[in-house]
Amino acid sequence: MSAQPPHLTYPVQRATVTDPPEEYARLQKEAPVCPITLATGFPALFVTAYDDVKTVLSDPRFSRDALFEPGAPRAQLAEPDQDSIISIDPPRHSRLRGLINREFSRRRVEGMRPEIERHVSELLDEMETKGPPADLNDMLGRPLALRVICNLLGVPYADHMKFGRWCDHFMSYAKYPLTEVGRANSEMRTYLADLIETKRRDPGEDLLSALVQARDSEGALTENELVSLGVILLLAGHDTTVTALGGGVVTLLRNPEALAELRGDPALIPRAIEELLRLNEPGDGSFLRIATEDIELRGGQVAAGSAVVASISTANRDPSVFTDPERLDLHRESNPHIAFGFGTHYCVGSSLARVELECALGALLPRFPDLRLAVPFEDLRWRSYAHLGGIEELPVRW
Repeated sequence: MSAQPPHLTYPVQRATVTDPPEEYARLQKEAPVCPITLATGFPALFVTAYDDVKTVLSDPRFSRDALFEPGAPRAQLAEPDQDSIISIDPPRHSRLRGLINREFSRRRVEGMRPEIERHVSELLDEMETKGPPADLNDMLGRPLALRVICNLLGVPYADHMKFGRWCDHFMSYAKYPLTEVGRANSEMRTYLADLIETKRRDPGEDLLSALVQARDSEGALTENELVSLGVILLLAGHDTTVTALGGGVVTLLRNPEALAELRGDPALIPRAIEELLRLNEPGDGSFLRIATEDIELRGGQVAAGSAVVASISTANRDPSVFTDPERLDLHRESNPHIAFGFGTHYCVGSSLARVELECALGALLPRFPDLRLAVPFEDLRWRSYAHLGGIEELPVRW
């Protein structure tokens, strides 16, 4: 008789930066709907099977709005933002998303490609001039993502050092005292509110100015919704690309045959990025949701009122969907990964992240043919305390 699956406190520390915790695969096989304890001490259910994860992410009976009820479970210490697009259900979510969808469309993002390529080239010039070793997160991933999202929003890049600290607190599960999280959140909102007033007086050709116009002329959103939208676009636009690029580069360095093939055939880069996203999704799990009624998933029953975390990283390795799921396959024909989520809250910046990754890898790999880790693979550390995870530091040589 097999032992009971372990009871986990979420998030679980990864064994390596490129692999989800080993316990997740066992849960997917033996207990695809499993009780866990959140870092905040609240109980929840952990869902790991691909089809069930998609259901949790898309079925309106799994609600984000329900997190605002008194006494509702929390995955993070901070109070959820009742005006944030990531924290609300339709129809409010749909209204806010409709204001920004066009700016993040594939067509609009493709028009940004020359600008993104220029940023990548400048950053790689700086990295080469500085010389090895270099932290690839600090020299390429983070400044690239920040330059692009700052330009799109109309936010001064000169303030970028603040954004990293705020993001670290905003995405943390329980690393920082609640007072520090609250202070960082207050600073961030004050900064955006002041910038919005600047845009009112002197609008530019940027997304934040357009949102101010939508607020003032059309009443399309409230002032708090406007600030919250600016906050999440700035922070999520910064963290997602850094996490995906860092994990993707390490995965390639760990698979030298695939890396050599990609260098020899750059046309493979778009397909390779989909596979790298599958294996290096920005976060192990989804944002918390509450079941508003009893729901039967394939893997088990979810009672009304239960808090639920859907494990995207485990779903992306479900052997019933992905052949040989642990293998990096640059020629994978069917790759319906959900690295950017699924359903209503599918990442609005997914097209932008893909183009950033294409430009970054397309320039990095030929520029540094001897690129390699500057520390043993085992010494790399994962940000298990943060919702979007990611490699803490990525030192490389060439």
